[in-house]
Order: sequence, then structure tokens, then C-alpha cells
Amino acid sequence: GGGGVSLQTGPLRLLRLLRLSRLVRLLRSLPELLTLVNGMRAASRAVTSALMLIIGLNYVFAIIINMFLSDVTESENIVAKFSTLGLSMWSLALHGTFADGIADIMEDIRALETLGYDWVLGWSMISVFFLYVLLTNITVMNMLIGIVCEVVAEVKQRDEKNSAVDYLKRNLRELLIELDNDQNGQISKEELQSARQMPMAKDVLKELGVDLEDLLVLTEPLFEQDFDEGREQEVTREELLNIILDMRGDRDVRMEDIVRMRCDMRRYLSRQFQQLGGQYDGEGE
Repeated sequence: GGGGVSLQTGPLRLLRLLRLSRLVRLLRSLPELLTLVNGMRAASRAVTSALMLIIGLNYVFAIIINMFLSDVTESENIVAKFSTLGLSMWSLALHGTFADGIADIMEDIRALETLGYDWVLGWSMISVFFLYVLLTNITVMNMLIGIVCEVVAEVKQRDEKNSAVDYLKRNLRELLIELDNDQNGQISKEELQSARQMPMAKDVLKELGVDLEDLLVLTEPLFEQDFDEGREQEVTREELLNIILDMRGDRDVRMEDIVRMRCDMRRYLSRQFQQLGGQYDGEGE
């Protein structure tokens, strides 16, 4: 007949997902935006805890206010805001937590005295409402802002530190390739000591906050261990790279470093005792 052939265009709509790649490129070109996103993700637990605390306070104070104001029928504003527990929670959240028209609702409560109610009721409810505002809007919300700002600052510092370390890793790998004269992927003791005559080595290690002489001293146990086991005194590039990164000046001390230092000290003392024992044996003969 005259019916046309219908094409399945549904799979073609999946191509629209490629537009998400633009968002990824945008995040990479704007590291500050990526820092904010990571900061919000890291602060999600604190934000959730603060919201749960606000909801708990909202529920408790709504019960208290509804208990005393649910019988008020002469004021239309009070009936519209506090006649039920649900309306009380909504009114507290809107006017107390978010401080929207807080003066109007406090004036409505104060006006209960003019409607024939005891003044104690109005002023006690004003005190309860003011206490709720103090706890939620002033205390919890400001604490939440401070926590989020602190978390974002920590995430920004960590991201900048990781970016700097990645940049230095690239320079450090280039340095290790220069040190590896025979290009076998291993750095020998002689090749490492040749770094004293390389300006590039001094510049890269200076950026990391690593002293070249300290590096030579700390890598000495690795070469001694190879010598004791009868292997050629060499270390891999990646192994030396990790040692240099562990020595950078802005890195915090970990328990692993203390354990490693203890093992190095025991190995050094054992070697010294063996040398002293050999000297005494030689003198005795």
C-alpha cells in the first residue's frame, strides 16, 4: 500500500549522550568547578547529618507549638499555620529555619493577647519559636556552612597537591631515564651517584624537597641487601621513584616509615656487628 517504512530512531537518541563528554571537558578545563563538586561530595555526610538534626528539632518543636496553639480558633493566621502537626512543621521550616517572614509570624503569636488569650501563652510560644530559630537557622546552618567551607578547602589543597605530585612524577621519570645509562630499566649505585653532576637532578629533587645526599644515604641499604644476596646492586626505576616520593618534604610521617626505619637500623647494626666481629677474629689470629 501507500504506507511508508518506519525507521527505528530510538537507538540514534543514544548519541545525545555524547553531549555529556562536553561536560567532562568543561570540568577538566575548570579545576575550580571540579574542586567544588568533589567538595560537595566529600561534605555529603556532614550535610546529611545536619539535615537530620534540623528535621529532628523541627519535629520536636512542632509538637510543642501545636500542643498549645491547636486550640486557637480566633486567629486565622495561627489556624493556617499551627492547626495540625504537619502545618506546624511546615511553618517552622519555612519561617524558622529559612527565616522567611519571621517577623510576621511572631507578630501573629504576640497578637493572641488582644484576642483574649493569656499573655503567658503568646510570649512563651514566642520564646519557643525564637529558641527554634536560634538552634536551627543560627547554630546548625552556620555550622554547616563552616563545615562545607573547611571540607572544600581540604579538597582543594589535596587536589593541588596531587596535581603537583603528578607533575613532579613526570619530571622525575624523565630524570630516571637520564640516569639509566644502559637503558635496562634498572638504576645502579654508580648511575645514582652520577646524579651529583646533573643539574637537572638537583632541580627536580629541589622541587620535591629532597636532598640528593640524603637520597644516596637512604638508598644505600637497598644496594647492600643486593650485595648480601649476591645480586647486582641495582634498583628498578619505579622502586627508586617511590623512594624519592616518600622522601618529599611536604609528606607526613606514617607508621610504615617508622617500621621501615626500624628495619634499616637493624640491618645496619647487624652489618656493623658482623664487621666488628670479623675485625676481632682477625686480631685474635
